[in-house]
Amino acid sequence: MDNPNAQTDTQSNLPEGVKVRLDQGNLTGDIAFSSDSTQLAVACDIGVWVYDVDSGLGLNLLVEHKEYVRCVAYSPDGSAIASGSIDNTVVLWDAISGSPTATLAGHTDAVRSVAYSADGATVASGSPDGIVRLWDTNTGEAKDTLKGRADSIRCVKYSPDGSTLAAGTGDDTIELWDATTGRHKATLKGHTHIVDSIAYSPDGAFLASGSIDGTVRLWNTDSRKLIATLTGHAGYVWGIAYAPDGKTVASGGNDNTIRLWDVEAEELKETLTGHTGSVRNVAYSPDGSILASGSDDHTVFIWDLT
Repeated sequence: MDNPNAQTDTQSNLPEGVKVRLDQGNLTGDIAFSSDSTQLAVACDIGVWVYDVDSGLGLNLLVEHKEYVRCVAYSPDGSAIASGSIDNTVVLWDAISGSPTATLAGHTDAVRSVAYSADGATVASGSPDGIVRLWDTNTGEAKDTLKGRADSIRCVKYSPDGSTLAAGTGDDTIELWDATTGRHKATLKGHTHIVDSIAYSPDGAFLASGSIDGTVRLWNTDSRKLIATLTGHAGYVWGIAYAPDGKTVASGGNDNTIRLWDVEAEELKETLTGHTGSVRNVAYSPDGSILASGSDDHTVFIWDLT
């Protein structure tokens, strides 16, 4: 691990609003908070870095994949981590020891997204091979495969109650499945380019999506209707996150900014600047006090929202 003092030295000259900069390894994918908001997992070219959020110090480097890591997620109770790689596999980790517990093979292309079910018993993985695979986290065995109308799966998310699995696709749509039966429920249409990120509101009533068409769109999950299109990014929207209070959606784009949207007023609240590369991922801490953003400039910023 790098010298902790060297890491501390990087916590100077931070952009306004940023409390910590994380910059060990080259960011290659998702970022994800632990359930207690104290740690952040970051997908990198050499593995998964696990950071202490307050200090910015790297706590552990999880190395098992044969190629760079594209996606990462914490289990709901914070005891496990799932990561997906361009080596076409998902690896499950013990979050405490940092040891791999299972390697899940079945995809025929890179794993671009992983998500835990609400009870932590299942991990979903999505890939450009067009398949969503469901894995038993206890046994590591495949439980089901979901196929919609899209040739490429870009992102996957479970609804908060665990009943629905949503996926953004390379066909500009969002596919919805019954998470228990695997039955295809609906296709949400409205975007005009690849849907690269999706996020449920905490109560599950709404779904936000970000697309290479440059828009953030809000959907009613009951009626499955488009209710708002938010524009403002100068280019692609890569990352989407719902605030824990359900009032704000954060989006990251290739204009190097993070934009915070008031979802009730359907308008821009604030623009956060400081990154010098595309903002690929955004994530709220579960307690809502901070926002993390990961960028092509190979840094992760921790923004103080209090």
